[in-house]
This record gives sequence, C-alpha cells and structure tokens, in this order.
Amino acid sequence: MTISKHPDPPFATQLRKMVIVIESTCKVGTTSEKFLGTGFAVADLDPRLPKDNHFDYLVTNRHVAECWDDNGRPRDVLAVDLRLNLNNGSSETAHLSLNGNAHWYFPTDDSVDLAVTPIVLSPTVENLKVPLDMFFTKDSFASYNVGEGAKIILSGYFVQIPGARRVQPIMREGILAMIPDEPIQTTTRKLGTVYLADTHIFGGNSGSPAFISTAGVRPGSVQFLDTYMFLGVVSGYYYEDSEVSFEIATTAKGVQRANSGVSMVVPADFLKDLILNNHELTAIREAELARLHLEAAK
Repeated sequence: MTISKHPDPPFATQLRKMVIVIESTCKVGTTSEKFLGTGFAVADLDPRLPKDNHFDYLVTNRHVAECWDDNGRPRDVLAVDLRLNLNNGSSETAHLSLNGNAHWYFPTDDSVDLAVTPIVLSPTVENLKVPLDMFFTKDSFASYNVGEGAKIILSGYFVQIPGARRVQPIMREGILAMIPDEPIQTTTRKLGTVYLADTHIFGGNSGSPAFISTAGVRPGSVQFLDTYMFLGVVSGYYYEDSEVSFEIATTAKGVQRANSGVSMVVPADFLKDLILNNHELTAIREAELARLHLEAAK
C-alpha cells in the first residue's frame, strides 16, 4: 500500500478498515464482565488455492483472547463477539464460535503475546486484510535500511467513542523508538522480543496492527513517498508511577494510568511463524486444499 497519485484512498483511511472489535465475555468471580480489544485479519495467499482465494486469520493478543486478569492469569471465556463494519455504512455483531467458543492458536513461546484463529468474513463486511507478503520481518531492517526513528502508524478500537452506527477506529502515529538487542519483559510477564514504539495507546488498542514507513534516506538516494509494511501487533504500554519507575500495562480494558507514551509491538516474524508453522493450522489448510482438489476433479 503506497501513498501516491493513485485513486486509492490514503493509507490511513485504508488502515481504519482493518479494525475488528473483539468483545469477550469473561467469568469474574460469580459474575461476568466484558473485555474489549482490537483484532484484524491476515490473508495467506497460498499459490495452491484457486485465483482470488486465500486463507484468512483473525489476529489479536493472547491476553485479549484469554481475558487475562491483572496478574496475567487467563479467565474462563464465556463468549466472543466481533463487531464488524459493513459495506452499506452500518455494522453488525457476529458470534465467534467453534464447538461453543472461539478456538485460538498460540505461539509455543509463551513470551509472545499473540493469538490467531481461522476466520471467514462475509462479502458484506468492510474489511481489508493484511497479506503475508506485506510483513516487515527482522531481515527487512537491513534490506530497506530502516531502523529506530522510522515512522509508525496504527489504528485500533477507540473505547471512548465506540460509534453508535458503526465502529469508529482511531489512528495513532509515532516512531520506532527501540529495537532491543536483548530480551525484555513483555506483557506476558516473561522475557521476550518486542519492539518499543514512541506512540500513545490506551485501553482497547490491544491487538492493533502497526505499520512502519520505509520512506527516508537510502545510500545514494532519497525515497520521498511513504510505503508502509506490517511491523507487528500492539500488545501493551509502559506506565509511570509516582516515583517515575516504569511498569507494564496491557490495554484490553479502558483503565488509565500515567501513560509514558512508550508501547510494545510484537514483531511480525512471530505472527508469520505462528500462521505458517503451527501444525494444527497447517493441517486445516491441507484438509481444505484436499477438499478443493476433490471438488475440482468431479
């Protein structure tokens, strides 16, 4: 996706169309509560599929999918609903279920705050999917000569203005603040790999897709037009207490603390690995390809 004189809308406008609101109903003691987060869809354009077909996956954070409490412990999830904008200018709420509830797939590395599940969206849904070939991986930093200071843009659910008729995603912008060269504590409360961004996020932004601009100075040339690639998934932020020490906060709820403006982004590499190398997801794809092959042979 590139901003140019092409009649396509600006990238930020397109990015807002990626946002899916995830509303989980979770058991809290003897009652239940609603927890809100952001999701988006990723498309695997498997060349073995018929033309214009792809495998689609709903993506969010593990702490959203499992409805974590303040100590990082999963709760019982009673239901998962998706709020989706439609092409006709309205929205709808769809129940995400598999055998009674959503079946999420997680990375084997429990420091990675990611969750995915296969999804099929109706043609009536206004949703742009992120293709796997748009992923900005670890090797991309060298190939694009991009590093700290690069512009980042993201869009997520705005809990303060949810929208009466349709979801009203909010845009946030900042820079890539740090590419840590050693493991740091993530939202999972374990040491792992994340990027740090200088961008203000808040409750409801968990699971937001973040994109990095590849515009800038190159050896021997300057690239003026912004070309964006998928950097990763927003998972939380650092907040400051009264003594100006930093603590980690997830963003699945609307509770606010003294936000430092430093947020965490789970690298795209982990999401790509989860989608392509999880053996259960691989088995689902192979079964669908076999079914399509049989249908074509009839």
